[in-house]
Amino acid sequence: MRAMSHDEQLTSPGAPPPPAGSRFDAEHAPPAALPPDDALTDPAHGRTLPATRPPETYVPVRRWVLRSASELRAMRGDLREQLAASAPPAGGDDTGPDNVVLVASELATNALAHGRPPAQVSLAIDGHAVLIVVSDCDTTHAPFLAQGREPGEGGFGLQIARRLSSSVGWWSDPGGKHVWATIPAEPTT
Repeated sequence: MRAMSHDEQLTSPGAPPPPAGSRFDAEHAPPAALPPDDALTDPAHGRTLPATRPPETYVPVRRWVLRSASELRAMRGDLREQLAASAPPAGGDDTGPDNVVLVASELATNALAHGRPPAQVSLAIDGHAVLIVVSDCDTTHAPFLAQGREPGEGGFGLQIARRLSSSVGWWSDPGGKHVWATIPAEPTT
């Protein structure tokens, strides 16, 4: 397993903001909290995700920093390799890693398309589930679930994440907006 570069170093959800001079310094620091969900969401477009943090039982494994959509393919390949090396088979069958990669890819695509890059994709495990956290620097828009759209209109990344995950939520802090999903490592029957 290779060592992480400075850009790949992990931060925990409750960690203080990065030091001054980093890409999240005071000049670019977002506000500490977002307004209430309904103040940010146009009801015609959908509804927001629950504003919650994931459980703190997860152990950070790896983090990717994506500056553009062209980096998604490499992240998906690295994530697949990391899952094979460090995580139990998610979902209890061969589709588990595919589900984790799909959820991470959908959330990262949303962060790059609708957030403020760079997007950061973090992988953590706890022995029972896989946690994916995707962060971006846009704290002015809450993530929302698309509703009432026709196939082909896009906007279903969070719907896909909800269907393949046991939990999905989001929070914001001085470092940005963070959308997370947990995928069980064992069948949830």
